[in-house]
Amino acid sequence: MESSQSASAPHRFNLAAILSVGLLLIFWQIASFLLPEFIVPGLQLIGLEFVKMFEEGTLVSDSALTLLRVMLGLIGGFIFGGALGLLMGLARRSEDYLMPLINFVMGVPALSWTLIVILWFRGTETRIFALMLAVSFPVFAHSILDAVKGVSRELLEMTLAFRPTRAQVLRLLILPSIVPSILTAWKVSIGFAVRVVIVAELVGASTGVGYRMVQQQSLLNMSGVLAWTLILVLLGLVLQGLITKSEQSLLKWRPTTR
Repeated sequence: MESSQSASAPHRFNLAAILSVGLLLIFWQIASFLLPEFIVPGLQLIGLEFVKMFEEGTLVSDSALTLLRVMLGLIGGFIFGGALGLLMGLARRSEDYLMPLINFVMGVPALSWTLIVILWFRGTETRIFALMLAVSFPVFAHSILDAVKGVSRELLEMTLAFRPTRAQVLRLLILPSIVPSILTAWKVSIGFAVRVVIVAELVGASTGVGYRMVQQQSLLNMSGVLAWTLILVLLGLVLQGLITKSEQSLLKWRPTTR
């Protein structure tokens, strides 16, 4: 009974998603008949933009480049922020010194970081990576610190009863316990990173989805702007889907309420 309910849950979700997206497309197409093309272009015009992008080769090349920038920035933020989170969680005294700095970096707006990295660094890729690192590592640091603090004290005391080394405690107890929080931090960071990388490409790049959006905006081509926006949304959904699949694989042991 329980297994049949859990198996039918994804089907209900898929049906609801299809219906909601379908209704949105219907309302959009109706609005395109009532409003000017430069405000609400029809779906057929947006579709033609996709065809044009594919024929020009920009669809694959610029989308892949933006995706690569997002992933490199997130991986860098995860390594740096994760190391800081573990350090503060395992050496509590370090939190008093590091957390104010992390909170300060986290408080700087993404647009301000964009201007700062343009002045600090040379090269488009270096600037974008530095920007992604600055805005993503505080999220990972906070998430992993909270996860380490949330490790069960009973499990910790039970583990310490066997007199393990610090490396064994980290490998056998702490790391498995914080995996759910790590995956949640990745899901949160992906959506934020996709928006931030577009800001960087808007002002400091000559390639990528953000740059193409600026091109279309300068031509007053709303269809092109929306087509590239949809590409950006799809990139985010693909990354979210990969994290969700990883979560299902890594957290099979965790009981579900569905």
